Amino acid sequence: MKVFSLLFGAVYMLCFYYSVTVVRYYPMTGGFHLEAQPETAGPPILWYGWLLAAALISVVIAALVPRRLVDRLWHGWLWIVPAVTIVGILIYERRWFQ
Repeated sequence: MKVFSLLFGAVYMLCFYYSVTVVRYYPMTGGFHLEAQPETAGPPILWYGWLLAAALISVVIAALVPRRLVDRLWHGWLWIVPAVTIVGILIYERRWFQ
């Protein structure tokens, strides 16, 4: 659970930045789609896809990391991962304030 918690925010930020999405939700048609739909379907909501992609990637990596390695993590530096994630999101989102 520690590895998933550490990874999810950072992986979500990368999915958001590079627009990696598993599904797209089209509110005008009320459906989820794996591929982009024609413009007549309206604009997609990618947020659900970013969440799903980040969760899937984080679960896979967390399952692959050995438990003994997780237990050896020094808890004094774990705050760095969410701090860097927040800074990365703020840097990306600064375009809204220029």
